[in-house]
This record gives sequence, C-alpha cells and structure tokens, in this order.
Amino acid sequence: MASCWSRALLTLRGKLKGTEWDPENSHRIDFSDFMGLLNSNNVQFMEYSNYGQTVSVILPYYKDNKVDGTGGNSKNEIVFRRHVVDRMPIDCWNDVWQKLHQQIVNVDVLNVDTVPAEVYSSVATAVIWSMRLALSIALYLWIDNMMRPIYAKLIPCDLGAPNKKIRQPLKRRALGSLGQSRAKFISAEERTGVTFDDFAGQEYIKRELQEIVRILKNDEEFQNKGIYCPKGVLLHGPPGTGKTLLAKAIAGEAGLPFFAANGTDFVEMFVGVAASRVKDLFANARSFAPSIIFIDEIDAIGSKRGGPDIGGGGAEREQGLLQILTEMDGFKVSTSQVLVIGATNRLDILDPALLRKGRFDKIIRVGLPSKDGRLAILKVHARNKFFRSEEDKEALLEEIAMLTEDFTGAELQNILNEAGILTARKDLDYIGREELLEALKRQKGTFETGQEDSTEIPEELKLRLAYREAAVAVLACYFPDPYRPFTETDIKSIRSQPNMRYAEFSGKVFLRKSDYISSIVRACAPRVIEEEMFGVDNMCWISAKATLEASRLAEFLILQTGMTAFGKAYYRNQNDLVPNLAAKLGALRDEYMRFSVEKCASVLREFYSAVETITDILLEKGEIKAEEIWDIYNRAPRIPQPTVNPVDEYGALIYAGRWGIHGITLPGRVTFAPGNSGFSTFGAPRPKETQTVSDETWKLIDNIWDKRVEEIKAEASMEVEEEKEKPQLLMASHFL
Repeated sequence: MASCWSRALLTLRGKLKGTEWDPENSHRIDFSDFMGLLNSNNVQFMEYSNYGQTVSVILPYYKDNKVDGTGGNSKNEIVFRRHVVDRMPIDCWNDVWQKLHQQIVNVDVLNVDTVPAEVYSSVATAVIWSMRLALSIALYLWIDNMMRPIYAKLIPCDLGAPNKKIRQPLKRRALGSLGQSRAKFISAEERTGVTFDDFAGQEYIKRELQEIVRILKNDEEFQNKGIYCPKGVLLHGPPGTGKTLLAKAIAGEAGLPFFAANGTDFVEMFVGVAASRVKDLFANARSFAPSIIFIDEIDAIGSKRGGPDIGGGGAEREQGLLQILTEMDGFKVSTSQVLVIGATNRLDILDPALLRKGRFDKIIRVGLPSKDGRLAILKVHARNKFFRSEEDKEALLEEIAMLTEDFTGAELQNILNEAGILTARKDLDYIGREELLEALKRQKGTFETGQEDSTEIPEELKLRLAYREAAVAVLACYFPDPYRPFTETDIKSIRSQPNMRYAEFSGKVFLRKSDYISSIVRACAPRVIEEEMFGVDNMCWISAKATLEASRLAEFLILQTGMTAFGKAYYRNQNDLVPNLAAKLGALRDEYMRFSVEKCASVLREFYSAVETITDILLEKGEIKAEEIWDIYNRAPRIPQPTVNPVDEYGALIYAGRWGIHGITLPGRVTFAPGNSGFSTFGAPRPKETQTVSDETWKLIDNIWDKRVEEIKAEASMEVEEEKEKPQLLMASHFL
C-alpha cells in the first residue's frame, strides 16, 4: 500500500515520467505487430482495460532514438513508451494469455472496476466489499455521532440529539410515523433518467424553469442585480402534456435536493395528519436548502375552502392547505431557498390564497403542442425506433404531426409505441406508414376488439360511406373554411363522424356570422346526401349525428354570439332560458336548420356529377387527396337550381307568436319594428312571406308623422287666436 501511494505521489510530481509506471505516448501498432512481439518474447509491460477492448504495450527505447533494445542497458539511458494495439479482436484472448503468462512483468489496469470481475471470484469479491462497506458505515456513524453537537450550533436547524430520548407530546407520539412526510427524496447527485432533452415541443417553458433553477442556485448574474428566486411555480394544463415529465427533468438536471410528493399523500383519516406531514416536508426541505419540492396533483389538497365536504375529510384537507399557505409565505418562516413546484389539471378549483403572488409567483400553462412542437416530440420518442431511412422517418413524422391536431405528448408517444408493437407483430424490420396510421387510428379510439378479423366492409355500407365523404368534400369546396382547409378523406374506417382530415391553422381565428352559417350547412351534408340517394325511409346510423352537430352549431350561434335577432345577451345553454325565450330559440333554430338543409340539398344537386366522380374514386382507391377533389370540383358541370330563401330571423320570431309583453299574443296587425316590441296575430304570415321594413321607410314615416304633428299644432294655435279676437258679450248688469 505504501509503495502504491509513493508511486502515485512521484507520478504527480513528474519523477516517474518515461518509466514503465508513467510511459510516454507513442504511435499505435497493429495486432499483427503485437503478435510478433509476443512470439519473440519481447512483451514485459502491458496496460489492459475495458475487458480487453483496450490493450497497450509498453516498450523500452534508447533516449537518443538510435538503437532499440529490450534490456541490458542502464535505466537512465532507457525511456519507456506506450503503444496502443489497434483493432484488437476479442476472440484471440486465449492465445494471447497463453503467450503472456510466461513473459509478462506487470499489468497496469486502467479501469479498476473490471478487476474484481476478472481476477477475483464472485464470492471473494462480495466478502471483501462487504467488509469494506461495513467498516465505512461504522466509521461514518461514529463521526456523525461525535459531530452532531457541533452541527447543531453551526447550522440553524433541528438535527436532534442521537443519544438523548426527547419526550414528545401525547398527540405527536400517538401519530408516530403518520405525521411524517411521505415525499420521495432525490439527492443532488442522483439522476432520474429524464433530462430536459426528453421534453420537447414547448421550449419557452423549458427555458423558464432552467432560469428559475439558476436563480435558486445563487447564480452571481442574478445576485448582482438584486433578483430573488420565485417561491413557487404552478404548472397547469390538460392531462398528458408533460407537467410531471418536466418535474422529473428538473430533478435529474438541477443538481439540487429534490422532494417529490403527491397531493393525496397528505390527507389521512386522522385529524392533524395533513398539517403535520406538510410541516415535516418543508422542515426537511429547509435542512437541505437550496432544494426543490414538487407536489403533483396539488388540487387534491389545494382546492377551494368551504366546499361540500367541509364536515368530514374536508376539514382535514383544509388544515393541510392552511399549513401549506403558512409554510410558503407565513409570518415567521422564510422559504426563499426552497422552490415549490405544483402540477394540476384543474386550475379553476384551486384556492385563491394559494394562487396569489408571493406563494406561486409563476403560473405556467403547459398546453397542447403546435405542429412544430408535435414534430419535435415525435422525433424525441422516435430516437430508438427503426425506420427505413432518415428521409423516410422525417416524412412519416411530419405526416403524423399534421394529422394529430389537439394531441398531447403522451398520446404522441403512445402512437409510436403502438406502431412498434404492430411492426413486431407483423415481423417487420422497420416501422412503415401503414403501421403509423393504424396506431393513429387506435389512439383516436376508432379501433374495436376483433376489428382485425373483419376487415372487409359490406358493399352497401362502403357505398354509403363513399357518398357521405363525397358530399362532405363538395360542401367543403363550396363553403371553404379559410382557417382549417381539408387535406384528404377516405372510407377505411367506419365512424359516425366524417373521415375528412384537416390541416392545422396556427394564427388567430376570427369567425363572422357567415362563417357560422357555412359550418351549419356543411354539417348537414351526411344527412342530406343519404336522403337524396337512398330516400327518407332507407336512412341508417351513418348520418345520425349530422343533424345533432348542425343543431348544436345553430344553438351556439343564437345563444352565445349575439349575432342574431335573439338579442345581445349571452346564454350558456338552454337551461339559462325562461320559457318564453326557449320558444324563441326553437323558432330561430328551426329557421336556420330549414335554410341549411335546403341550401345543402341545392348545392349537392348542382354538383351532382362531382359527387358521383368522388364516390367512384373512393370506391376504387379507398382515399382521395384535397388536390384531386378541388380539380374534380372545378371541372364538374353544374345543374342550375332554384334560389333558396335566405334566413328570415324576424319573420321566424313573428310566426312563433312570441313577440309582445311576457310572450302574450294579442289580436291585431303586425306592428313589429327592429328595436321595439309589438304584437302579432294568430294568423301572422310565415317567415319567408314576411318582409323587414327598411330604415328609409321608417324615416319617411317619421317625417310624415312630424309634419302631421306640426299641422295639428298650427291648427290648435289658430283656434286659440280666433277665440281671443271674438268680441266679448256685455251682460245686462253692464247697462244697469
């Protein structure tokens, strides 16, 4: 042992440079040269590491580089040089060891971790390392026991006295381990296996959290500017967007003590346990400050106070919440060196006191990724997947990113994993487009058990699907959506909703009233085409949800946009309406549905040839792209159709007989005008027979009435003057 330490010391001081213990680096040699040295018994010193993958030979040379030799000279005239053996085959070690056994002098092992596995037996190695470990633990416990009084004076935290038993209060002793935190502790040196490279798609959130960790670690760049670390960061968003994954990445890369807990870990059936566990968690975190506390599903303990469960478990939960509020920003305790990270899917139910600044200073929404974000997420999860080529991989991932609008990161990861399962099931070497589309289909929930055994679709059902998709495509061309253009459609899956796929629009959407009406007309296409092609009595479930979707869109336009004659007020649903308003809603909805169905039928009859052409292509190929659909639509001949009566909102309301005070209909002629309430008779005309009076007409009527009022005033003033000019009659008393 002493010789090893002295040799290491001399090596550090450079005294052994050029000797067999610290040779100089030289050129690499081939394996054939190495075998030649072995055969000539010229190998005296060798370095061996990585289970034989790296082998170096140390050979002596004269310092003047004139004559090479292997011995018989003074050590002062000899210098040792290292030659790494190039391309060392693993299967030749048996022959090498037999030749090295007689001539080797020293083996210098670079990687000492491989020595026990290759030199000693497993039993001897286990015994030796067990003795070393036991000795190390005993030494650590003895030193820790001796140094605890010193630590207690130097560090302002409660380490406890190991040799003295402290009598705890009855309540504390009764709780025992129940009052201790159940949070998982991850040391600064420990790794979780997740890094920030595994989180993709939302780089700004990653940068935000990395910056907060830098501030927590007392970065001089922030200290010099007087910046303090936020006390809390709250991550919220839909499930599967990567909130917990971000916390794992922080735990793996921050290099700080990390405490991971769940909101359900605090509440128990015993009163006071939640507050005790919260207090214990923050006490442990402060003893390791700077540190990080992560509470997943924080809404389990941080929801609003005063809820319906206040009498039972709600009281215990509220005690835990109050303790969290005190620990994060209380009167006595400072948590500037403890960062609290919370994650929840329900930001709306959290207590306002928990969300205020000073507790959770940063509230970050982890939302659904964009198209570029989805592509980045797919690339991360496709790193260990096999594809035909990098170009094919890039093209397939871009296609999947375009087809997975409103998908979370967890769903994208599951798509690639499902595609890998399908690839293994088919005994393929790489993932293809068919496997990815099948995995996408399963992720969307359109896969049913046993569906693979019945891949053949009946001919009648296939024909109905083709007509439905063709009608939807023609209506999408007639009423194009500028914010979400369609890309393709197919008849490969049987669903109640159309199979039309749309592209994603990254900008803001500003919908006008005409856009809402167009969407209602487009939604009626499956129902109208079935009625046109198969008759009212032969309709099936394929178009069942079409009218439901159209009715919902019409109700949304009437109740929540304020763009119709219903009024400017906002109503969440029909439950917010009083009975007379519900009748008005029904009248307007029926009028919009009447127009939508008639307009949809008119368009399909006008472009009948385009519908038939697209249907034939779908029956032949099973799918059709947007470019081909537009080409067919633009070249198709049109059949002229009669004009469809437009939507008459005011006429619909008049016909419903619901204008007047409290919805009462009174006899008389129609006296309704926009902005005023009036009355209508039971025999009011139908909506399409009613005409709205223009503003110019009302102005003309107002002028006529103004002139008539002036004439009446003039006549009245003339009568007054005539009365004044009349001679007064003298009474008989005047003459007497």
